[in-house]
Amino acid sequence: MELKLNVALLVGLAFVWAHLTASTTVSPLDADDPGTLELQRLEDEFALHRDDPQLGRTLAEAYIDLGRPGLAIAVLRAGDPALIEHPLVAHRLAQAYEASGRLLDALATANLASARCARSLGTVDAPSGTPVPRYTCNAHQHAVLSTHRVALSHMVDWGVTAPGTDPRAQTAYDLAMRRARIALY
Repeated sequence: MELKLNVALLVGLAFVWAHLTASTTVSPLDADDPGTLELQRLEDEFALHRDDPQLGRTLAEAYIDLGRPGLAIAVLRAGDPALIEHPLVAHRLAQAYEASGRLLDALATANLASARCARSLGTVDAPSGTPVPRYTCNAHQHAVLSTHRVALSHMVDWGVTAPGTDPRAQTAYDLAMRRARIALY
């Protein structure tokens, strides 16, 4: 009797697991959709120019907008290694990590992006002894990177594991934006 009950429970759990797994599959892209054609063009262009920061950012943003942050991470990591040295490309990578739920990776990448931007501006919070970057970053971009870094820091401190569904993620962004608004005045 006990064996039959255990088998029945295992079959029930297997059925529930299979149902939940099957319901999370991602639908394929429509080949006739203009957005898909634009994505194909971006992918082809990036395959030829793996060191173009603007192209890398645009392609990663397209993947994030489609709800496929793993592809954004893969494409940026597969690009030229110098690509991620650009603070805005690193920012997109941090956003992709955040969207995939990898908040510690997102925070580390956001810290790096913010520090590189600060170093290019020569601000006080730039780490000393680091070489001057090859790229430029303006004050507005630094504010955006810092705001994202602060929001991620709050989420990590609070133990957020699913930023897409946890209301504390929005609270973290609200607090970070409040700090940015105060800094602008």
